[in-house]
Amino acid sequence: MAFSVNTITFPNISRVNRSRYPAPAGMAFATMSNKTITSSGIQLTEGQGNLPKLVLTSPSGSEAEIYLYGGCVTSWKLPTGKDLLFVRPDAVFNKKKPISGGIPHCFPQFGPGSIQQHGFARNMDWTVADSENVEGDPVVTLELKDDSYSRAMWDFGFHALFKVTLNSKSLSTELKVKNTDNKPFSFTTALHTYFSASVSGASVKGLKGCKTLNKDPDPKNPVEVTEERSVCYFLSVNSYKK
Repeated sequence: MAFSVNTITFPNISRVNRSRYPAPAGMAFATMSNKTITSSGIQLTEGQGNLPKLVLTSPSGSEAEIYLYGGCVTSWKLPTGKDLLFVRPDAVFNKKKPISGGIPHCFPQFGPGSIQQHGFARNMDWTVADSENVEGDPVVTLELKDDSYSRAMWDFGFHALFKVTLNSKSLSTELKVKNTDNKPFSFTTALHTYFSASVSGASVKGLKGCKTLNKDPDPKNPVEVTEERSVCYFLSVNSYKK
């Protein structure tokens, strides 16, 4: 079974909740692959909290940063220096909780459910599976496999591949999940992107007339909205194609 998803480049609002499961302990560089990164435009270095991160740089000067902890893209800068991704000011880089911002992974569960909110992929160490340079564009693929930590919550074997491609005008991401178990499983996933944009300056087209989910805990006594909030829209595949 395989599933892939690409990032959709429009602003959205995201929220990261605290995990009910502590992140696995270990040295920051303990889970790095023994593969040597020799592709131009890709550098492995030390980031905040002494956590390893990859820095991708295109010939045009655009740049992206990816932390191996959580396989999280935390920055995507245009040649002008403008960062299109947002990381919360209170984000921590100590492996005690997921990185709050960028493009965190939601796998194998999106939202609430039988395991921790948004699953466990965002607070596990990913490794470098491959790196290459395609027509000048840096491309890196990270991987995540099941272990005792993941199986304590979700007892299935899997192999996830997260591919990131950077060029002068875009950042392309692709997530593939393979079932390596001897039994079937179902899952939900998302690349829960934090874009650096205000609600007043953003717009989303194609959702007019769709049903919405009111996330207010007490709809009969609505609170006054004093901050940016998220809204869930429901639409069918047919309506999306329109």
